[in-house]
Amino acid sequence: MIREALPQDASALEALYRQLLPDHPDIRVTPDRVNAIRTNPDSFLFVYVSNGEVAGTVHLHLCMDALSGDRPFAVIERVVTASHVRGQGFGAALMHHAEETAMSRGALKVMLSSNARREDAHRFYERLGYDGEGSRLFKKYLDEGNR
Repeated sequence: MIREALPQDASALEALYRQLLPDHPDIRVTPDRVNAIRTNPDSFLFVYVSNGEVAGTVHLHLCMDALSGDRPFAVIERVVTASHVRGQGFGAALMHHAEETAMSRGALKVMLSSNARREDAHRFYERLGYDGEGSRLFKKYLDEGNR
């Protein structure tokens, strides 16, 4: 089952993020922040619940755009499934759910980023129809402590 994350999911989300980013020095998910995302009309933090456990998550952001009238574009981040359930379709289900939500809000396109070394993840995204050719992601951290 896929649903929006609830404040009580904070510790499960933090555990998933630690799997995704094991070297990240400052992973901290708070119930208040999960609730703030839940109440933001342009941000969706979805979780996949299996057997009562939060087994995966995806974060969808809808961004206003001046280029295409009133159509936003979407950004997907922090796609992760628990290591013990990978390969069971939870990640694909989360991605499809995020895409359907973006489409229902009129999004023109969906973009996502993935660490250059995560080749298994790249194959996963390609199977879902994402194209990593022709574009490059550039980022700059504004706080050196959050790399």
